[in-house]
Amino acid sequence: MAALDDALATAITGIPADLQKEIKHAVGRAMSAIMDETINPAILAFPELKPSQETWRSVAKTRAFARANSRQADA
Repeated sequence: MAALDDALATAITGIPADLQKEIKHAVGRAMSAIMDETINPAILAFPELKPSQETWRSVAKTRAFARANSRQADA
């Protein structure tokens, strides 16, 4: 999921808004399928895999920091 999200930002850079919208929707559908077909069933089968709110916050902060550093390095 994170890889798709990161790839999306790169894929839509510099293209017209209508194409950006199409690509965003396609990636959104792919992410939804991943959630529905793999992640959600795994969490239902193994509830211990469900992270706490604190874990989610930590992951989100870490990923945001990594993305920011990556974009600065590209500039």
